[in-house]
Amino acid sequence: MVHYETKIDAKIKILEAKLVSFTIDGDKLSMELKQREKIVATYYIRNKEEKEYLENHLKIGLHLRLVGEKSEVFSNTIPNTFDYKAYLYHQRVYFTFMVTKIEILDVPIDFFSSVKNSFLKRLQKVENNPYIAAFVLGDKTLMNAEFYQRIVTNGVSHLFALSGMHLSLVYLVLSKAFSKCKRKKIWIYSFLLFYLFLTGCSVSFLRAIVFLFLMDCNKKWNLSLSSIKILFLTAFLLLFLEPFSIYNVGFWYTFVVTFSLLFCHNFLRNKGKFKQIVLVSLITFLFGLPITLYINYEVNLFSVVNNMLFVPFISTFVFPLALLTFLFPFLLPIFDWFTEILEIMNQMSFQLAFPVIFGKIGLLEVFLCYCLLLVGFGYKQKKCFVFLFFLLFFCYYKNFFDGSYHVYFLDVGQGDATLFVAPRGKEVILIDTGGEVTYSKEDFQLRNKEFSLAQNIVSFLKSIRVRKISLLLLTHGDLDHLGYAEEIGKSIPFQKVMLNLGEENIYEKRLRELYTIVSAYTSSYFSNSFYFTKLYDNENDNSLVSRWCIAKTCFLMMGDASQNVEKNILQRYALESTFLKVGHHGSKSSSSLEFLKVVNPGYAIISSGRKNRYRHPSKETIENLEKLGIEIWNTQTSGTIEVKVNKKGEYHIFSTLS
Repeated sequence: MVHYETKIDAKIKILEAKLVSFTIDGDKLSMELKQREKIVATYYIRNKEEKEYLENHLKIGLHLRLVGEKSEVFSNTIPNTFDYKAYLYHQRVYFTFMVTKIEILDVPIDFFSSVKNSFLKRLQKVENNPYIAAFVLGDKTLMNAEFYQRIVTNGVSHLFALSGMHLSLVYLVLSKAFSKCKRKKIWIYSFLLFYLFLTGCSVSFLRAIVFLFLMDCNKKWNLSLSSIKILFLTAFLLLFLEPFSIYNVGFWYTFVVTFSLLFCHNFLRNKGKFKQIVLVSLITFLFGLPITLYINYEVNLFSVVNNMLFVPFISTFVFPLALLTFLFPFLLPIFDWFTEILEIMNQMSFQLAFPVIFGKIGLLEVFLCYCLLLVGFGYKQKKCFVFLFFLLFFCYYKNFFDGSYHVYFLDVGQGDATLFVAPRGKEVILIDTGGEVTYSKEDFQLRNKEFSLAQNIVSFLKSIRVRKISLLLLTHGDLDHLGYAEEIGKSIPFQKVMLNLGEENIYEKRLRELYTIVSAYTSSYFSNSFYFTKLYDNENDNSLVSRWCIAKTCFLMMGDASQNVEKNILQRYALESTFLKVGHHGSKSSSSLEFLKVVNPGYAIISSGRKNRYRHPSKETIENLEKLGIEIWNTQTSGTIEVKVNKKGEYHIFSTLS
């Protein structure tokens, strides 16, 4: 198997490259550059004046001299979540650069880049309208993050990517515009290819153009090829030109959905207009469902209705008006009125959303789904749809066949989050959620899109079919232990929440308003104990210490408790455990030698962030653990750590980075 690597020296400090594209979001400048290969670079803007300078002077096609160093990109360290490293690799990006200084070189901008810049300048005349940017230029970076997330939840995000729907209108307009030209088709396809280049060569738009071109060739030369054969030929050509397209989710969606409509053409024939709209929405939903479940682990059942509403509205009004407004900016007030209606529709549909979590399904199940769909629609075998229902029913209740306990020490950076899952998912305990310490920001630093690790935690929970959390236990009120609680709770409901003793901070008070708070909890599947000694004068020492046992295999969870707490606990409780969740991320303030001897763990689990400013875990803690021969597992080097335990207490340890 061929493995591609960067040709750029990893130790390079100064890099000269051509700017291909860029986005400025708050204080973050993200750039794609071209040298001998594609490069992704990031620069954090220092002040408002510098941001204004970059906004006014950065242009596509400029040659830049960048000072900085290579940045490390890790694979996903929480299972079943987005793998950014693999994504970059499949985009043929093998080198990422963290920039500390930018210099614009005096090199002329090429013709095509100048045209791109003129289009972006034209966008400014319509007040950088995010909908025009999305529908005309295929650029969704200006779109409000909350609005677009609702679009995704509603299952209509495909309408905001340039595809066959958009091509149909553009092709119609071009046909009218070049109707009197001798070589009409040459002019049309030349313009379409130029438009494709300007909009970033999205796979769905490229598929639509190539498919349309092959259809015209088929008609002109009387090749008598069916539409489905031409679609397969289109897929072959795109994969021949770019084999990595096979890893592009958009590639699969665009071809599968297009295939479904061509394949079910006879099924849709002679149906009334309204019935056709309903059936088209249902067919595309069913054919897209296996991919959706394989990638996202859940589906919004209401998206069938959403497509019936959004597709006609956007294709008839919004997209045509977007093109007209781009050409004639005085139409912007009318366009704004239609986008306001779109926003209302989006909000209402989001409130009516009916998400169903199926969990991660395998390729075999995807294959079986498509076999049943093909036979069901192709041969009108209704029994196939009954089998499809039972297959999806099996996927939904797949946990029923899992009789093991699972304990996950999630890699949440410099924070804590541990998940206990009972057999068949009958009980789920989440101890802490992780979280980031936030600082106040100036206006120029505020971003439209802020990545939160909570999104990865939610995605992971959905992938293993966690639909509710029996108990959220928060060891104490520091943000690195409860910061993601509210965000996770919006997607996966908490039945009960348990807080530590002591004075509550604003974050804990907020959770008290939202959830049912309990002072005690008795597990149905784990043998659990909580250890209280006294109230302390600091939040870390007031950590809620607990132990969870499966037969003779026990997990002692220390939160951020210090050696002072350890000493007091030892005087009152017997704590011997197989696994010790090391206190305070491995700080030297915790894990005394005396405490470790009494607990006598076989394994020590440390949750700490890579290159954290506290330098956790400390040298002293590591030495104490090594003196006693305790096996150390650290999320820094292992990623998420899973302990799989059977009912007898026998266990196996896995990690995402091992």
